[in-house]
Amino acid sequence: MAYVRKLASESLTLIPATEAVIESPVIGDLRKEIVTYDEIASVQLKTFAEKVQWFLETSEKLRVDWDLGHMRVCVRRDHLLEDSLLSVLSVSRKDLRKNWKIHFIGEEEIIRNDYEVAREWFQLVTEEVFNPNNGLWKPSAESPLCMDINPASAFFHPENDLRYFRFIGRLLAKAIFDQMLVSGHMCRYLYKHLVGWPVTFDDVEHLDIEIYNFLRQAMHFDADMLEQLKLFFTTQEDCLGESKTIELVEGGSKIDVTRYNLAEYFEFRVKYQLLGRVQRQLQELLLGFFDLMEEPLLSVFDFQEIELLLCGLPEINILDWKENTQYSGEYESLGEDHPVCRWFWEVVEEYDVEHRARLLQFITGTSAVPSKGFSMLQATNGNERKFTIEGLSMENRDFPSVQ
Repeated sequence: MAYVRKLASESLTLIPATEAVIESPVIGDLRKEIVTYDEIASVQLKTFAEKVQWFLETSEKLRVDWDLGHMRVCVRRDHLLEDSLLSVLSVSRKDLRKNWKIHFIGEEEIIRNDYEVAREWFQLVTEEVFNPNNGLWKPSAESPLCMDINPASAFFHPENDLRYFRFIGRLLAKAIFDQMLVSGHMCRYLYKHLVGWPVTFDDVEHLDIEIYNFLRQAMHFDADMLEQLKLFFTTQEDCLGESKTIELVEGGSKIDVTRYNLAEYFEFRVKYQLLGRVQRQLQELLLGFFDLMEEPLLSVFDFQEIELLLCGLPEINILDWKENTQYSGEYESLGEDHPVCRWFWEVVEEYDVEHRARLLQFITGTSAVPSKGFSMLQATNGNERKFTIEGLSMENRDFPSVQ
């Protein structure tokens, strides 16, 4: 089953992907249609570079002309996050589409041009926002390079955690709108929610491999096994080291899981993992994001492309990648000298930057490269684990997979 998020001003839910609809027309300030359904459909078939070019050109039609008004955002370096939040949340939707001039209070403006200052501001603010020590985000179970929304964010910011997520949504949208990059990679299910792509059970694997494996096995439990396990319509959430019971439905702690409602239990568990546990934070992030961004424009991108649009194409050192690769199975004895392995590296070396980034996304779940290179890749258990190419016997003809 595939689900797509449905966003409203007061709610965020998951609905079957077959029921999802995105309104295609985009209307400008003069009530003139800027983009049609046919145009969006045709752009979806283009290359990533062509999509970006179209997106930027189309977005410019929504920008408020400098002569009609622009914004001056003043922040203090020692109060960067606080000042930035107040500035970004205090402006209207029209103000978000104006040109912004960023000023660090106490610093001469003539030393650097506006673009350099804005680029630094986006970098510093997003570094601060995605810093796990602030309690808004936490490293995902899949990779320390992928950040996931912290379900316990209200504990760290009891009075305004949702304001932070509305701010983050606006910040991400402004970065895209102004062709700036952010310093933080999110889990792939969040990119899917941004662009309205379907989320599925497979996305749970990237969030929590133990829950994924349990649910995959649970679908085949017989009545005796379910009786022994004594499952209810609940789940456990770790909150600052303490396990908390969450009801998946009202009164779920009193509803036994049986073979008759097992499919329903499975659906509720999946929906909780992909939305329910962070619903309140994600709703604010999306509302902030679409305060500026027109959703139909983003529909031309897939979830991997939106990560590249936000974070940029990474610089991938192929030599470093090869030196930190290990070989197993049928390839263990010959290693990179095995013909198949040679072919693999020949293909990778021929890839352009975009396709290398997409390969990295497939392998690690993100386009981010560890700051110290491929020697610092980590497995889902947090331990260092080198990129591995495993040769399977002819009897086991599985499609490529990542473990």
